[in-house]
Amino acid sequence: MNIFITGGTGFLGSNLIKRLVEQGHHIYALVRNIKKFDALVQKLKVEHQANVHPVEGELTKALLGIDSSKLQSLIGQIDAVYHTAALLSFDENDREASFEMNVEGTKRVLDFAELVQAKKFFHVSTAYTLGNRTEGIESLYPLESTFINSYEESKCHVEHLVMAANDRFEVMIMRPAIIIGDSQTGEAETTFGLYGILRTIELLKKKAKRKPDHEQEIFHLLMEKDSVSNIVPVDYVTKVLALGLAYGKSNTIYNITNPAPPTNKEVLDTVKEAFDFHAVEITSYEKKNSLSSREQKMNEPLEVFKDYLNRSIVFHDGNTRELLQQGEEKHLRMDKEMLLRIVHGFQTRKEQAANQVLVSN
Repeated sequence: MNIFITGGTGFLGSNLIKRLVEQGHHIYALVRNIKKFDALVQKLKVEHQANVHPVEGELTKALLGIDSSKLQSLIGQIDAVYHTAALLSFDENDREASFEMNVEGTKRVLDFAELVQAKKFFHVSTAYTLGNRTEGIESLYPLESTFINSYEESKCHVEHLVMAANDRFEVMIMRPAIIIGDSQTGEAETTFGLYGILRTIELLKKKAKRKPDHEQEIFHLLMEKDSVSNIVPVDYVTKVLALGLAYGKSNTIYNITNPAPPTNKEVLDTVKEAFDFHAVEITSYEKKNSLSSREQKMNEPLEVFKDYLNRSIVFHDGNTRELLQQGEEKHLRMDKEMLLRIVHGFQTRKEQAANQVLVSN
């Protein structure tokens, strides 16, 4: 198929492109920065590079700001559109920007998809359009819900917008939970959720190395130990997204979530093992005031993820299970070994980045 993708140079988008070209599809990627596109293509196998084509434009402009002659050449040539681009910000100061990019930007992608006569439209949303609920279903949530932040709210509005376009395309909404690294290689280009914890542990270990053993202290991370983080490997997410091409049902929502997410304690124990650093423990938010000022300062970067790392949500994913079954693919089973590979992937990337700095100097 000929597939148009927004957000193709991002973490999820680039992994989706890699999977789709390996399946023999041709990709047309909306890009603002050709250098980023070139870097993306260089990561692909040589035999796949010619199957990825840049389309210069951006979400802020009508018909994505694509040159008129390029638009004409795409009419009747695009089989499916994957809209993965979004502004992910939990800062309420970015509320207006979130709605502009996520809601208005999606309107422009829908208009583009209609112009080029695309048959399928996949919108990559988030499992967290459920707001403050503790049960996630594969249906639209009311716009009047209580949301944790304006990002969630904007994405809920987008879902309603996309579903209303079902008279123009076969519409499918894909809702990943918190995306982390590849389940086999651990490779990741994201700073969300788990990676906030990893960076904190990394920093603590560096600080601890500067002190004599007799001065070592236990550091406390503010989390609820028995709460779960619904984390999903990026390759599992792209597998489900790609299956939608062949087996997806129009007007359907797919929760791409973890059926057995690890508890915060299980995650931290795995991270401590991977880093060989055990001078850290979990402390409930109720005991926040008992932490030292230094500990409270170190916990600040995790505050933005508080509602995602400390709220256990039961997600139903029957539609996704059916999709996997049709494609003869396995459902996600995240065990300790998979988590270790993902954490080691973070460590390897940090080491490679440090080595590149040394070489460049």
